Amino acid sequence: MTQSLTEQTTEIANVLREELARLLECRPEQVDLGLRLTELPGVDSMRLVQTVVACEKHWNIVLDEDELVEVRTGEDLRDLIAHTVATASASA
Repeated sequence: MTQSLTEQTTEIANVLREELARLLECRPEQVDLGLRLTELPGVDSMRLVQTVVACEKHWNIVLDEDELVEVRTGEDLRDLIAHTVATASASA
């Protein structure tokens, strides 16, 4: 059974929130995906790279670097992951 786009986006947001919380040493509910990633407390470039790598491994995808540099918020990253997962699924 395949997930609806809404279910998939919700799952991606939850995993992204959990991964950021793990790296930032806080609770997932404290991670606001609407904030700019650089505004999250305790974030640095290494933690952001670790988050991207963890997400790529989780969904077995590679995020496009040109699109990745345009990401500003957690929601942007969530949407990029969702788009990449959908594209990978469609071509499989």
